[in-house]
Amino acid sequence: MSRDDTAQTVARALLDSDAFLLRPARPFRLTSGLLAPFYINCRRLLSHAEARSRVAEAQAAAIRGAFDLGEIDMVAGGVTAGVPFATLVADRLALPLVYVRSEPKGHGTGSQIEGGDVAGKRVLLVEDLITTATSILKFANALRGAGATVRDVSVIFSRITEAALPALAEAGLSLAVLCDLETLLALAQADGLADDRALADVRGFLADPKAWSEAHERAA
Repeated sequence: MSRDDTAQTVARALLDSDAFLLRPARPFRLTSGLLAPFYINCRRLLSHAEARSRVAEAQAAAIRGAFDLGEIDMVAGGVTAGVPFATLVADRLALPLVYVRSEPKGHGTGSQIEGGDVAGKRVLLVEDLITTATSILKFANALRGAGATVRDVSVIFSRITEAALPALAEAGLSLAVLCDLETLLALAQADGLADDRALADVRGFLADPKAWSEAHERAA
């Protein structure tokens, strides 16, 4: 499957599972605190078996094409959103699996990484999406702190910010992306799920997220 075919397959799965939420009149509050007219919720894939399977197969195939499996000993998923997708990929690649918390557990063993020992292992990190890369960098650093080698990252969806790319490069991380926002928006428009006015709101937000958010804060 070509890169374009993969992007189209994943975009279709996201739309079929209602993972693309477009709501300019009632914007979503992001982790950053900003308001946004849309939200990508890859977790919606989990309750749609056929769409979930399509994405898992596409992600496993993309990983085989992007990375040398002979250089990967283990798959890791970040808590929480990355864990189910890492599990699906690990099964398809027949590789061991661990998951990484954002912080060490506050009781019991106090572990941050669960499922096995990563020391000396070459680990592929799987996440649902990337924007600022903050979570990915945190998970990669936790794995490295436990003795793993982490060079490769696979994500289902990307709306990556300009600052994230140099941060990934500086951290020595290579990123494989299945689908991006342009592909998803084009398919949503073709399906009649996004009209010109809604798309204008999305474009306005992408051009200047802070200004778009502030304007809608005032209008609320």
